[in-house]
Amino acid sequence: MTIPEADLDGRVIFYEAAPPLGRSKRILHVNGVASDVAKQHRDLETLVWLTLERPFDVMGIHNSTQGIQADLTESLLGKAELYRFWPEHRLASSQKRLSSYAEILRSLCDQSLAPDADILAAAKGSVKGLPSLDMDLLRRLTSLSSLSWDDLENTLYGMYPAGAPRPTLRLAYEIATALRTGAEVYVVAHSQGLIITALALHIVQQFFGDYSKWAQTLRVIGYGPAIMFEDLPAPARLQAILIQHRQDHVAESFSNLRNVNLWNNLQNQARNLVERADSLIQIIGTDSHHSASLYLGLTGDPAGDRSAKLIQQLLLGNWDDDPVIQSLRSTRIIIEGSH
Repeated sequence: MTIPEADLDGRVIFYEAAPPLGRSKRILHVNGVASDVAKQHRDLETLVWLTLERPFDVMGIHNSTQGIQADLTESLLGKAELYRFWPEHRLASSQKRLSSYAEILRSLCDQSLAPDADILAAAKGSVKGLPSLDMDLLRRLTSLSSLSWDDLENTLYGMYPAGAPRPTLRLAYEIATALRTGAEVYVVAHSQGLIITALALHIVQQFFGDYSKWAQTLRVIGYGPAIMFEDLPAPARLQAILIQHRQDHVAESFSNLRNVNLWNNLQNQARNLVERADSLIQIIGTDSHHSASLYLGLTGDPAGDRSAKLIQQLLLGNWDDDPVIQSLRSTRIIIEGSH
């Protein structure tokens, strides 16, 4: 029986030939925009083969796609919340929401969740909110321009994280539980998956509170990144390396969004996304410079092959002792196209 794409949101999936075995090193992969479960299974299989020399537990946190318009709107909303978590822009209301997310995570960590568990159902006793972005509701908000960001977020998500709440909370849960067992955790994420990763890491940092070494065994490898380093909590920035193709205009546009005043113009953004759907599909399609298949070396493009080789080196290398990896931390590496 085939499970609908929407029902897979936030579930843990893996390459069937290489199920998790409780290894001390694990990859948590988060897919990006317009990536259905079949594409993520392809990416997980690729990561298994890239690390065959030193096997990891390779697990995918599925970020289900509702279509280009919804995925990009989720990304914009997630970016808006990330901006509110920057220390210089964090208000009491943003800190209150972040603290509430950490409380949700605390309640989840008291449970042992199955891979196919609905993360929001598991959190139901402690919080109320909407399970996913309701584009129809968004379009009906005729007074959107007069709403504050807090009102908008409460209307769209209740007390769940903005953007993609299920994969965000599931990733936070998997990171926190793995770090507590002493595992070395590699979050490997593409596109919108980096926005989800950044939000999840803010929640994890809040969860660990005063424990400053929580990110010591964390590694973040992002390709086609839709974030800036400033979007990550400070301890995670030192553990992150981002890879971007020179001609990846989607990553360039999203990562450079700073003060995203979505609470003033989100309705226009949604309308524009609908109108531009065809061109956006072409940009994010499998032959674009933003596609996961390119970064993982699946297209035959020389730049993509170099990207895949770099990802492999970062996965197999020693982040504590390798001087090359040490020098690349907190760096956005630009992959040049063919000449």
